[in-house]
Amino acid sequence: MARKKNKLNEKRCDRNAMIMMYARAYNLHSTDEYKQWCVGNGFSASLNKTRAQLDREHQYYKSQVATKKLKQYKREGNMHHLIQKIYSNDVCYKDLNSEILKSISQGFKVAKNKSLLREVLIKLDETTKLLTDIDYVKGVISFVAHYSVWINPFSKWNVKSRNAERQFSSLARHLFAKYDVPSFMDKVWQNGDGKSKGWFIHIGMGKNIRIANSLPISMTKKMAHYFLKAPSNYDVSSAFRWAQIMGLGGNKAIADAITETRMVRTFVDDDFWVSVLRFFIANPMLDTHQYNPIIDYIWHQKYENRLIFVGRGVVREDGPEHPNFSMQGRTAATLLQQVENWHRRLGRESRGGNLQWVKSKVADYRFVEGQAKRKNMKVWTIRELLNSQELISEGRTQNHCVATYARSCFSGNTSIWTMDLQENGGQQKRLTIELHNSSKTIRQVRGLRNRTASALEIDIISRWAFKDGLSIANYIR
Repeated sequence: MARKKNKLNEKRCDRNAMIMMYARAYNLHSTDEYKQWCVGNGFSASLNKTRAQLDREHQYYKSQVATKKLKQYKREGNMHHLIQKIYSNDVCYKDLNSEILKSISQGFKVAKNKSLLREVLIKLDETTKLLTDIDYVKGVISFVAHYSVWINPFSKWNVKSRNAERQFSSLARHLFAKYDVPSFMDKVWQNGDGKSKGWFIHIGMGKNIRIANSLPISMTKKMAHYFLKAPSNYDVSSAFRWAQIMGLGGNKAIADAITETRMVRTFVDDDFWVSVLRFFIANPMLDTHQYNPIIDYIWHQKYENRLIFVGRGVVREDGPEHPNFSMQGRTAATLLQQVENWHRRLGRESRGGNLQWVKSKVADYRFVEGQAKRKNMKVWTIRELLNSQELISEGRTQNHCVATYARSCFSGNTSIWTMDLQENGGQQKRLTIELHNSSKTIRQVRGLRNRTASALEIDIISRWAFKDGLSIANYIR
């Protein structure tokens, strides 16, 4: 019992230390101040939070800082001046201190009509709230990039609302739409590709979505009707799935559940996935919370190549386990049992400590200080850990719980790295480093018993980050 209590106390200390790292980044100096900040900004005051929750808070804080800076520019009359300076190329990109200004700078770099973009941005700065939100700024830049198909001149647009969302929606329809376009389509101007923007224009000209170019699915008349009725909080991919489900006789509960699965991120082999949708619709008493694990299981069986490890971090790929997987003849009970058996197998692999994973695209690092002839040479190395046994060894040596990252490393979300220092006195293990793979962000750095990194160690990490295009979370520096 004493050992369990000690472990619980260690976990609590680790969690509190992590929270205080984030809190210090917000200029907060105690857990009480942190709790007050959370409550004031709509977050939970609990200290028992996941990394994802802390990351959401941090992103919110950064966006708030950027918004405050832009509001200050507007109050001081500087925003107009900054737009002009960016247009004239009189300001260096690295000196722009907000993501919004950097987006504007990137917009000018690729704009075919830079003077029109300047005109639009300056007027919107004077009359709307659109330049205080990075998503709307990206959308406005997309509007100008498609100026050749505007149906009305920008100068004829009048602001009729104080709400930024309505302003953005109104401007999109003024520039591109003669006919009604569903509100969920507005998002394509902020983060969509060229195809989805073309669909907005297609619908805005009164044309049927069924005959638009490059649709990800085949649509019946009924599906085309439901596509235009998709909920406003959906994105375009979710709206296509909504149209299919409703057109096949499904309901909103099924559609909402499907939007939480990988089915909204891929339309490969869609005839097969329609059979999956028909299965869900034909089994209305199947708990919608089961959709995600069922779809993950099907994807793994039908499409996921099996990895056979032939060396440390080196694999040979075999084909999927069941490439001809079909929904024909399956019942909900048997399918759920297969999903359960699959999860048990994955769980056994994880608990057994036998997981291996492929090396990430980031290279190992080596940095040499001093000279051998002067007997002051130091060799710093940063090396990726590639299996659960290496994580266990690292955790035992450093007296922390990095071994719990095995599943995240196996899934490819995270990579864990170890920093060593070799000098005349021998080799020392210095730090364990967590890297978030998709964003290429170093999110945690810890030494023996979770100590923080020294200034010298941060310098070595910064050199590695610069070499490989990584970023370092602000609370680490």
